[in-house]
Amino acid sequence: MYLEHFGLQDQPFRLTPDSRFLYLSEAHAQAKAYMEYTIWNRDSFVVITGEIGSGKTTLIQKVLEELDDNVVVAKIHQTQLAEVQFLQALLAEFGIEAYNARKVQLLKMLNRYLEEQNRAGRRVVLVVDEAQNLSPRVLEEVRLLSGLETDREASINVILCGQPELARTLDGDGMEQLAQRVRLRFHLEALAQKEMQDYIDHRLYMAGLSLGRSLFPKELTEKIFEYTNGIPRLVNTLCDTALTCAFVEELNSVTIEALESAIKELRWTTFSERTQSKKKRRNRDQPPPPGQIAKLVLCENKQVLGEYLLHKESMTIGRNPDNDICIDDSVVSSYHARILTQGDSSYVYDLNSTNGTFVNSRPVKKNRLLKHGDVITITKYKIKYTVDDTLGDGVEGAEPNVDTGEASISEATIDAGEVTIDAGEATIDAGEVLDGESSEQRKMWRDTINGRSLSSS
Repeated sequence: MYLEHFGLQDQPFRLTPDSRFLYLSEAHAQAKAYMEYTIWNRDSFVVITGEIGSGKTTLIQKVLEELDDNVVVAKIHQTQLAEVQFLQALLAEFGIEAYNARKVQLLKMLNRYLEEQNRAGRRVVLVVDEAQNLSPRVLEEVRLLSGLETDREASINVILCGQPELARTLDGDGMEQLAQRVRLRFHLEALAQKEMQDYIDHRLYMAGLSLGRSLFPKELTEKIFEYTNGIPRLVNTLCDTALTCAFVEELNSVTIEALESAIKELRWTTFSERTQSKKKRRNRDQPPPPGQIAKLVLCENKQVLGEYLLHKESMTIGRNPDNDICIDDSVVSSYHARILTQGDSSYVYDLNSTNGTFVNSRPVKKNRLLKHGDVITITKYKIKYTVDDTLGDGVEGAEPNVDTGEASISEATIDAGEVTIDAGEATIDAGEVLDGESSEQRKMWRDTINGRSLSSS
């Protein structure tokens, strides 16, 4: 809309990644060097993290464009995959369609392909964008892949790029082996204020602005930085809107008034205010106070099938028996969902399941922060997320207490198809229900309520 008015030949601040416009700040140059080192040196594994919009994807594009034909690259950016799906996607990147193959067959195909490339003198690189969404099981597959060797050299080098959650996952419990495989780690910081001004000028020049002209006077730099914190994607959004406002007012460059109009149009507060607001919302929505215990209560048709403490960082839910919460039902995917717990916060992820994962009737598209009382729905099963003050209630070893012959929900409310389960525990009254039962039958009842007989129910 404003290109001709300002003498530009291309959109300078488009949001889609375009390696032609890459500005190599000091941090971006270092991250690029790490990626190139990984590609050209055998037995390398690098992890690059950065905030949303920091330029990770554009950087990947630039690195891959500069490679020659002796490097074979598999780039995966859809990362909400189970292990088999991940291996299928990897082979598809190499031109091998194996969507009906089992895991053993997939690994055999992959090994054969890597051996062929090694004999041909080619390097093979796996690049995973948005790697923060990879489940622990898929990360373990990546670790095993990075350890494949031919003639004492790694058959495949790995570059993982993702948001800061990726670094926290790698530093978590159970990830020591993967962390030890990583040779290089780098966090891509936002641009400094001076770098941000150079970034704006660079993109305008690449878009065709003649040398010596400036559409954003230097006196605007501080205000732009105040609202973007030097994050490239936010800078692009604000600068594009400011140019539009200046065009509407028929200005030759962006003025402070045009910039303020753009900020008003975007309805932005300062970056620090937005950050504080997000923190307040997170604190309000979740996390449980220190010392409280989060757990999941699994039900079917108002009957409690089991209770599970969120005692480790990652727990998976699915049909296969190796899941932490196994639901032996064909309508549930093999690996349906996972619960990631970091500190006092728990998130639910859908693992690209067939029938989807829902929280309070709303589909989980990427991940969802859980709040006390949230109900996760997986087909006909309801899983309530609760936060308890004590460890012993309703878990293994607690004495059952129900006055009917079956486990039941103490209070249930049906609202728009959602079962809301009261936080009270479903237990069995050993004095009434189990009176006269054998000790074996009593144990079976207790185990059913405590979730240990779920896979056979």
